[in-house]
Amino acid sequence: MSEADLREGLRAAVGDEPPLDFDADELIRRAQHVRRRRRALVAVAVATLALTGTVLALPGVLDQRRTVDAADGPVLTTTGAATTTRTPVPAQASTSPPALIRPPATAGTAKSHVPLYLSKKFVEVAPYAKVVSAETTGSPPEQLYAWLSFVDGVGASRVLVRLVPSSSGVTRGEYCAEAGCEEPVLRADGSYVTSTWRTTAVPDPKGADPQGVMHTVSHFRVDGSVVEATGFGYEPPADGEAREQVALGYEQLVSLATDPDLAAS
Repeated sequence: MSEADLREGLRAAVGDEPPLDFDADELIRRAQHVRRRRRALVAVAVATLALTGTVLALPGVLDQRRTVDAADGPVLTTTGAATTTRTPVPAQASTSPPALIRPPATAGTAKSHVPLYLSKKFVEVAPYAKVVSAETTGSPPEQLYAWLSFVDGVGASRVLVRLVPSSSGVTRGEYCAEAGCEEPVLRADGSYVTSTWRTTAVPDPKGADPQGVMHTVSHFRVDGSVVEATGFGYEPPADGEAREQVALGYEQLVSLATDPDLAAS
């Protein structure tokens, strides 16, 4: 076979194949692009798995979700994500006023309460008089004596309110046997009101020896306590001139003795 025959045979063998179009640079660029894309996909997958693991590892996340799902009240649910948001309910302020709490009645609170209250009460009982002072003493210790000094159109005088607690054991029979009470008056609540009159010598600047008059109204309460209100026909303890009559009348003394806010306990 000659060289010409060999060349012709090779041309006939490859004649139907397309021409070889090979670009090495383009092949390298495609390979690098594919490698970068694979790396990016791997990084995104790793970050997603890490984030999911971190959220699930947080303490209380699952418990909070269960609490929200079971909670009462409106719940807002967003589509496309497994997240629930509870609508906050604002706290409503109470419109009712706070209840008035009064301290328990004790000897100390009564001693500080009675003079102030007696001064206000006396203005209602004797609006024509002017209160000068009010003070308390305790003798014997379990009882309370409240003295109120005042001035009216006649002159100066005082009123005495004595508070006797139920613990003293004073009975109406024993009291009246000693004091000489008038006929007791039964009140609607089952308590009794009595009154007594006594006299005492009062010095007179003119040299006479008049008798000062004392009028006491006693209220025997259902709880066993006793409240006395005493008016004087002079200014205790026997100063100044004697009056023609007691500065306070019977009804005024009853109003003081039966006042529920004047109590020893």
